[in-house]
Amino acid sequence: MTTKTAKHNIWSTTVSLLTMIILLPACGSSGSTTSTPPTTTPPPPASFSYAEPAILNDGWTTANAADLGIDITRLEAMMDALPTQFDIVDSVAISYQGRLIFDETVRTELNTFDAWVDNTDLDMHVMFSASKSLASLAIGVAIDQGIFLDVDVPFLSLFDYSSYENWDDRKNDIRLLDVLTMRLGLEWNEWSPPYTSENNQMLRFYETETDFSKSLLDLPLADPPGSSFAYNTPAIVSLGQAIENRSPLTLIDFGFANILAPLDITNVEVFRTPTGLPDLGRGLYLSARDFLKFGQLYSNGGTWNGMRVVSEAWVAASVVAHTELTWQDPTQYDWQVSGYGYQWWLGHFDYNGRQITAYAARGHGEQNLLVMPEIGLVVAVFSHAFSAQDDEVNQTFRMIAEHIIPALPDL
Repeated sequence: MTTKTAKHNIWSTTVSLLTMIILLPACGSSGSTTSTPPTTTPPPPASFSYAEPAILNDGWTTANAADLGIDITRLEAMMDALPTQFDIVDSVAISYQGRLIFDETVRTELNTFDAWVDNTDLDMHVMFSASKSLASLAIGVAIDQGIFLDVDVPFLSLFDYSSYENWDDRKNDIRLLDVLTMRLGLEWNEWSPPYTSENNQMLRFYETETDFSKSLLDLPLADPPGSSFAYNTPAIVSLGQAIENRSPLTLIDFGFANILAPLDITNVEVFRTPTGLPDLGRGLYLSARDFLKFGQLYSNGGTWNGMRVVSEAWVAASVVAHTELTWQDPTQYDWQVSGYGYQWWLGHFDYNGRQITAYAARGHGEQNLLVMPEIGLVVAVFSHAFSAQDDEVNQTFRMIAEHIIPALPDL
């Protein structure tokens, strides 16, 4: 693996984010044609043959899945089905009982989003909103270190702005907890119209604003803080600003010293806001193998290879439902959402008459990290489903439900 440091790219607001969002990643053939039809039927593609992941001295203990009782023929069948059934998938990494047993990247071309940070490594992938779960981890570390007292600290107290537009005394009631759980109460809706619309509030915000935290806190208040769920990407960018405001380190140095270095992660790309702040709302890039480490960290209760990275109490509080969510159609998705924690989606898989709890970091385009501690399974999948069709949204979950979970022993 080529070792890189985080890029300090500053995004130019002259580039239209909307144009980038609707462009799909490159895929397919070179487009060459011939006037002479082939005389023989080309052979079918070679079947995938499982192999234990490479040892990279990156903190992972690898294992051969078969040695752990896993049915590797199911994993091989999964990979053979990618072109026809799971064609959004770019890479898959799996750990079982704390050991890395699968690590495959199948994408062969870079896409528009790689250009945002000048990425040239096919293993590296945009995480979009899956970055938010790492922002939550950073807040947990900051609380462990005493940078913030607790989640009940007034959020505005973490900033030094002299005044705010659309002032309402209830803005003083916004807590750090409300930001972590997407219940700020501000007038905000980034899900309707969708991200592909020029009228989407988040896209307009990214294209027109400079100081994201100030612009966020200038918004009118629509509901009492803590009372209603409204998914808000700039709010999570502001969590990074709060750390930078109160920590003796810059946000990027804080992240390297307290999270990336302990997790043996040396290759990361960072997309930045116009003020140069790392965008923890949607701007991190990792390999699936490194992305998987965050799920394993939480599955371990906050430790990595015996080292405490974040408190066990923080992990426990992060993955309980602070907001109940029941809007997902159970007939359409193999993974059922039930709530939202500290930037983690909560839900379950149904398998052989039992519910398998699974919490997830999720990002636009179907970037998914699923953690299932009760069965010792963590799965990271990077994808290119940027059109967000319903059948694409479920592909990752169906792949896990039909191939990965059934491959495990004693289920």
